[in-house]
Amino acid sequence: MRRPIVVLMALVLMGSAHAAMTPAQASRFLAQATLGADYAEIQRTARTTPTLWLQDQFARPIGYHEPFLDDRLRQGLSVGSDERRYAWWQQVMEGPDPLRQRVALALSEIFVISDVQGDVGAQPIGAANYYDMLLRNAFGNYRTLLHDISLHPMMGAYLSHLRNDKSDPASGRYPDENYAREVMQLFSIGLFQLRSNGTLLRDGKGRPIPTYTNDQITEMAKIFTGLSFDGADRDFYRGQENWTAPMRMYEEHHEPGPKYLLRGKYVPAGQTGMQDVDAAIDNLFRHPNVGPFLSRRLIQRLVTSNPSPAYVARVAAAFANNGRGVRGDMKAVITAILLDPEARAWPTAGGITKGMLRESFLRRVHFARAFDAKNLAGTWPISDGGAPDDFGQRPLSSPTVFNFFLPDYQPTGIIADAGLVAPEFQIVTAVTAITSANALNSEIRGALNSDPNDALEVRLDLTDEMGLASDPLALVNRLDLLLMYGTMSNPMRGVLVHALEQLPDPQERVMTALQLISIAPEYAVLN
Repeated sequence: MRRPIVVLMALVLMGSAHAAMTPAQASRFLAQATLGADYAEIQRTARTTPTLWLQDQFARPIGYHEPFLDDRLRQGLSVGSDERRYAWWQQVMEGPDPLRQRVALALSEIFVISDVQGDVGAQPIGAANYYDMLLRNAFGNYRTLLHDISLHPMMGAYLSHLRNDKSDPASGRYPDENYAREVMQLFSIGLFQLRSNGTLLRDGKGRPIPTYTNDQITEMAKIFTGLSFDGADRDFYRGQENWTAPMRMYEEHHEPGPKYLLRGKYVPAGQTGMQDVDAAIDNLFRHPNVGPFLSRRLIQRLVTSNPSPAYVARVAAAFANNGRGVRGDMKAVITAILLDPEARAWPTAGGITKGMLRESFLRRVHFARAFDAKNLAGTWPISDGGAPDDFGQRPLSSPTVFNFFLPDYQPTGIIADAGLVAPEFQIVTAVTAITSANALNSEIRGALNSDPNDALEVRLDLTDEMGLASDPLALVNRLDLLLMYGTMSNPMRGVLVHALEQLPDPQERVMTALQLISIAPEYAVLN
């Protein structure tokens, strides 16, 4: 009975993916696939198709972050965490690759490192290099992504497998298990065995079946021993720190002997340390959980908090085989996520099963991109120093390896009662609900940063909106397309137009309209 439905959905998908979009459809597509788009980009995208847009994005050059910091060093300028965030804003605002920047941010919330931890915070170039690694692999293969993450010194420092020495029972030293646990729980297979559609497999008593045991964590920890900086002096403990090159293996510090992997596999004694690492990465990469696990995580970051099992299954199938026999092709995964019928279906009013709460910080970015925020120097020196307090988040500043919010977080009330999840609600508190609204209001009426030189203050460009200020309905309709892809309800539109008609000052009309939309529940949900 299911096959005709699947065929019908495939035909619908083929049609929508290869058909030109309306401006409203383009605006919604860009809201999922980028960090925000201005009016001109919406109009350009409406003249193409989702498939052609993706193909164009996949071919674009990469907007790396580290070169921005390297250039500052060459000029003798300071380089710290603030400047790393300048680089992030620079590429997010004017980089050539908006889809890649969006996917990399999603990956940074799955494969978490954080400058809250001392080593990461103290190494801004290393952190930028880690982010660039995510950018480079965003359209590559998941196997390479997992390999590069495992060997990056920033991840090594964050999850303590950098300088992780082999066991020495005489001194009571055993391999650190931190990365071994998280590479399985958070980066690849998750805690419990999954069906291909992401639902839990259960044993005969109805209990979820764990994917690994504590003994298997201990075995995996042996794999990630012997890794340290690839410095010129080749000293495991005291060698020169190199935060931008993959960690190298120091065989004399690698745990000898066989190691047992998952699903009955093992690595034999006598292999090199890197052969052990490669075997473990392959073991995880081939695990049947990886496709549905990663697919659901990415769908949640780009499209909806509660994808149907069928949606997860379709994306997981693309992970398993990109159509040319390749497993782990991230382009195929991203394409499957963004072109899926559930992603492209036009939202209906009243439902709570589709869509997602916009991440607090990303509302700030959305407004900046929608209204071409810039300063007179064409730079974006935005440090976001208060963002963790105002929005509860900031890129690469998660409080823990579990990200700012858990993928299965359920706020009490109607969402939990319906058995749904809403991860982003975990950082919406009685405090951040107010502080984020105030911060957005400051961004609308003032600047995204504070600088003694007014020319360096980054401000929204509201020139086009000011041209419509004399016509409140036209102004609201434009903002509806820009920020809500034409889904504003008639009651909300009526309230806004009435409120704006009471304001004689054109500038106040525009700013009030933006402020009211920024705090509206209809805007808060990306559906």
